[in-house]
This record gives sequence, C-alpha cells and structure tokens, in this order.
Amino acid sequence: FVSTRQFMLSSLETVIGLYGETFEIPCNNGTINAQDILMTKWKYVSHKGLTGDLLVKQKNQNVSISATDEYKGRVSMALTDQRTFTCMVVTGDITEYPVNVVIYKSPAGLEISDKAEDLEIGKLTKLGTCVAKDSNPAVNITWQKNNRPLVADGKGVDSIHASVLVDPVTGLSTTSSMLEYSAKKEDTGAEFTCSTRHTVGTELVSSPATFTITYSPPPPPRYKLTF
Repeated sequence: FVSTRQFMLSSLETVIGLYGETFEIPCNNGTINAQDILMTKWKYVSHKGLTGDLLVKQKNQNVSISATDEYKGRVSMALTDQRTFTCMVVTGDITEYPVNVVIYKSPAGLEISDKAEDLEIGKLTKLGTCVAKDSNPAVNITWQKNNRPLVADGKGVDSIHASVLVDPVTGLSTTSSMLEYSAKKEDTGAEFTCSTRHTVGTELVSSPATFTITYSPPPPPRYKLTF
C-alpha cells in the first residue's frame, strides 16, 4: 500500500509584541496533542521573499538551531523582524500555522520645543513644535488650546505641518508637528498642549505652554499737505 500525508494550512494569526519585552509566538495553540507530534519546524519568509529555517524539534530530541543568514547566531526578535513566521507540525499529516508578528512601542515622551517667545495679535507666528520620540508605528499628533482640538482653518490656526523621521539603526519613528498660529486678544493665559494616543498604551499629553500676547498698533496715518 502507499502511505500519503495530507498537507494543511491554518489561517493566519497575528501576535502583537511590545518593544523591549519578551513575548511568545504560539504554534498550533494546543490543537494537536504534543504526544502525536513527530517534528516541529519554525521557518520564516525574508524581506527578499526567500524562505529560511529557524529551528527544528524532533520527537524525543533536543531543539536543533538551523537559523542562517540574518538569524544566524540568534533566535531573538528585533523591530525589523515584523513578518510572518510559520510553524510546521508533522504528525500523520503536515500542518502549517502562519503567525504574523507585529511589534508596538509607545513614544518615549511628548514635548513642545522651539516655542515662540511671544505671540502677536493678528500676526502669523510659529508657536512651537511637538515631538513624539521613538515609537512604532509612527503616531499622529493633535494640538489643543485649553483642552480643545485645534484644526488648521486659515483663520487663527493657519497650518499644522507633520513629519516623520525613522531611525536607520533602531527602525523607531520620531514624529514632529509644527503649529503656526495667529493670536487673538482672548489668548492671554491660554494653555497650548499637544497629545497622541498610540495603538497600545494610554494617551500622552505634553506639559502646557502659555505665551505673552502682544499687540503692535498700526502706524498713524500720514497726511500730505499742499500749500
């Protein structure tokens, strides 16, 4: 007789890990009895689209590390390891369990820098730049005045410019948001803040910034007298 093995592929599962913390990538989630497993193999698809092996566990044997290329000498995770890992389980059949790994990191801090010395009524001024350092993925920043969101409207809030810088070594993102603002008389004592809410974690709010509101009266009219 001829013995055949059936190949089965499980649905994709996503696992979220927190940057700098240990997390576990599951294999089959207990759907297969450990006593029935003849071999377990972990593999991955590189960013170039090539398949590579990480480790193999034969029944009643120790784990054998088979990692090559970028994983040679390590079986640990970095931010660049956000990809799909596949656990192949061999029993009477062969079943693969793909797991998509996503790594999150909340910003290291949130602060307003490059603040204006003062704000002049009716004059468009760069109020400041809000910076959220070292997050993954990049965050969105919102500006507030007295806890109310500011939106670029061309009237008082002329523009909000956002930019993202990715660290080439760590892969972490730093988001900057610059606010250009035209002050009003009622802005005396107003508190300006910026905030962000990451995919994981609580909302971050910067320390409030207040500004001296100044006013420059228009020059007196000039009259031309003819005698």
